Amino acid sequence: MSQIAVCFRQDVRNEAPVACYARSYAEAFAQMGHTVECVGEGHRLATLNALEQRPDLIVEIENGRNAEGQLIFQVPQLDWPAIPTTAVVLVDSHGHPDLHQAIARSYEHVFFAVWARRDLFSKHASAHWCPNATDLTFFNPWTEPSGPEVDYGFFGSKMGLERANDMIQICQQKEWTYDVREVIKARRHRWPATAQAMASCNYLFNMGQKHDGPNQRVIESMAMCRPLITDLDETDGMAKLFKNGEHFAGYRKGVPGELEEAMQLVRDQEFAQPMARNAFKEVHDKHQVKHRAAQILEVVR
Repeated sequence: MSQIAVCFRQDVRNEAPVACYARSYAEAFAQMGHTVECVGEGHRLATLNALEQRPDLIVEIENGRNAEGQLIFQVPQLDWPAIPTTAVVLVDSHGHPDLHQAIARSYEHVFFAVWARRDLFSKHASAHWCPNATDLTFFNPWTEPSGPEVDYGFFGSKMGLERANDMIQICQQKEWTYDVREVIKARRHRWPATAQAMASCNYLFNMGQKHDGPNQRVIESMAMCRPLITDLDETDGMAKLFKNGEHFAGYRKGVPGELEEAMQLVRDQEFAQPMARNAFKEVHDKHQVKHRAAQILEVVR
């Protein structure tokens, strides 16, 4: 058993911690039998320097910007004479490449989610691909829907919803129903609301950005056991984890007719339902946060 400090920014809403994947990591470490202390903005201890006892391992996890728009990493600010083993989990390297490359130098071990930006860490002595994962506590096939049944769904931040414009246009032409929206604003309780919105959809849509596949939406959609339509990108890591036609229905962005063909394909239940079940099993068996937590411990040991 080890003493692990899991360092991440914690949003708090109505005096309750907002559920997030960083907290899922902490819970996974605890379930493995380790003693865990969560540290950072929003926790009992706001900084690593405030720890009463130095841990055996520090795992710092990127968890988005705070209300002031800051991305804060604490390990580079430590003033201890002796630093324990350190690891960092970097999620959005496609959005913050320069920062992530610089930050990585302060950690013994780096775990990055975006395969396409592995070049940022090529000179690091211990850098490891740690793909996006989900928590089946919050995303699962048994989630009750929050609204009436619709055909296609796409959920994300307000600034990224335009990625579904082509899907919307096809739905309007075909008179298919759809739901495209920001379910919950940033720093609020988005679980289980996001999964409930997904549960109302027969099929889920994804389009990546900046070669970030498989992004979080991909894994969550598969965890919901809904047939997924997603773009094909030869430069991302999607094909390393999932197979087109076996786990998802793929299309090439900008190629006329391909998105519509994929949207029509998933309406064939003999094709779509086995595909959705295959994808769910793959996520269940390999792509939960607990699997990533085990990967981290295996490396640092």
